Amino acid sequence: MSKKMETTNKLIDRVNALEAICIDLLQLTGLTPSQTRIKFDDYQIKYTQEAIDKREAEVHAKQLSENRRAAVSEFNGIAGSHYWKLVLMSKKEQGKHLDAIWLDTTEGLELPNGTKRPDFAVIEPSVDKLIERRAELVSSLDSINLTMENQTIKHNEQSIIDVSQGLEKQCASEVAKLRKDDSTSQAERERQIKETEADYKVRISRHIHKCKSCIESAKVSIKRHEAMQEELEAVNTMLSTQLVNSK
Repeated sequence: MSKKMETTNKLIDRVNALEAICIDLLQLTGLTPSQTRIKFDDYQIKYTQEAIDKREAEVHAKQLSENRRAAVSEFNGIAGSHYWKLVLMSKKEQGKHLDAIWLDTTEGLELPNGTKRPDFAVIEPSVDKLIERRAELVSSLDSINLTMENQTIKHNEQSIIDVSQGLEKQCASEVAKLRKDDSTSQAERERQIKETEADYKVRISRHIHKCKSCIESAKVSIKRHEAMQEELEAVNTMLSTQLVNSK
């Protein structure tokens, strides 16, 4: 008997044994021999590799469909929040911006084959909406004090220099005193010096971090002001055009 035939026979014997065990276990549940056979045959039909593959494919397809539904919902939400940015763009710019939103939304997400970016209608705003938007922008612009934001940046940039230098001098002075202190051992002095230097390093780092946070916040406010000022100009232009055309 060839090795292949021997292996095949072993597999057949094992399958027969497993079938016998399954039938015995099913009968232990109270099923009659005929019911047991029907149940066993039903399992054989349900758990063929083809049937398993089909169920897995159905589950996968359902997951892809759910992924697409979630992606479309998120895309529409983000695109909607970008309405005023989109409405002031050309059609070509709108398409590129929407493509970028869809790309970000679907990054790392598996979707059905052939899935395309959903359409998003950018409806031209009415005169009333433009007037309302203009009022919102003016109010937001008035809430940002550019002079104060610029002063905040200058003050904190200078504070980083002044406070850092001041703390470094204090640290050097304290370290010098510790080195001259003969009341403690050399090892104790070295320990105290290391602790002092570490303490001042932390204090300097905290101050720099605090100042940089204030600087970054001020810069963000200035950039927001610039962006809103540009949008206000675009809204005013669009509003003027609509008012002229409506006459």
